[in-house]
Amino acid sequence: MKIIHRAKASYLVYGAGAIGSVFGGMLAGCGHEVVLVGRKEHMEAVAGEGLRIAGLLGDHMVEGLVTASSLQDVSRDFEPDAILLSVKSYDTAEAAEDLERSGFVGPDTVVVSLQNGLGNVEVLQAKFGPERVLGGRVIFGAEVTRPASVEVTVWADRVLLGGRNHVAARSLAEHFTLCGIETGSTEDIQVSLWGKVLYNVGLNPLSAILEVPYGVLGEQEQARRILIDLIREAHAVAAAEGRSSWETADQYLEVFFGRLLPATESHRSSMLQDIRSGRRTEIEAINGEVIRRGKLRGIPVPVNEVVYHLVRSKTDLSRT
Repeated sequence: MKIIHRAKASYLVYGAGAIGSVFGGMLAGCGHEVVLVGRKEHMEAVAGEGLRIAGLLGDHMVEGLVTASSLQDVSRDFEPDAILLSVKSYDTAEAAEDLERSGFVGPDTVVVSLQNGLGNVEVLQAKFGPERVLGGRVIFGAEVTRPASVEVTVWADRVLLGGRNHVAARSLAEHFTLCGIETGSTEDIQVSLWGKVLYNVGLNPLSAILEVPYGVLGEQEQARRILIDLIREAHAVAAAEGRSSWETADQYLEVFFGRLLPATESHRSSMLQDIRSGRRTEIEAINGEVIRRGKLRGIPVPVNEVVYHLVRSKTDLSRT
């Protein structure tokens, strides 16, 4: 793979919202060639003003970024070493088709999913093959505060990359870390992706339903009970798939309440932001996947089912 032989590499960030802009901006800021593809208003502002990154990764101003609002607007001469995919999970299949048509996924190009939930890596592997696809566990939060400006608001843990191409995962992890985004590589990214689902499965939907920051969910007795039930059900499914780092749900809950939740207690879920904006949520890739996989394994997940339908109902009502 080309990227391991180069101190500088070329990156195409497809879906350059908050998370994609942070990755693209930090990589460009330390000398990598980066093209951002995202929403027109944000991309035009970045092209004209530069990209401002604020928050927990420090304050940065990155100028001279190449931007586009669609893959069709990107120069055909651009040959990315890696494509960082940060679209919403419900857009993964369409994005994969778009990338295939574009011709930007060459024989040595690595496609990296930096997305929420489960199932994204499998969709990309079906399209491009397992050797060219990496999964990424991203467990920090960011917001586009206005066009051309993003803020990293929470940091729960370092980024992890993994897949069949271990050399590519280590190389990209080194690039990300040197550019200010602490990243490691892992032999089994599915375990890490399931770990993020355990973190998100209660916080995202409950914060959206109750419209409170994450910390309140751990403090309020009734919300905390539901949160624990959601995590226990999800852990049972993860364990059945052989994808849990923790032998018991109690072991994970100790880490969750002791370290992960306190680090993100002031955060409000992106799911709530989506509902308020009248957009689809990623409930299908989080609780929906727990439900789907639970049924395949014969594992009941009734609390996840109730919360799933509440989020779907709230999303529908916000559009009426």
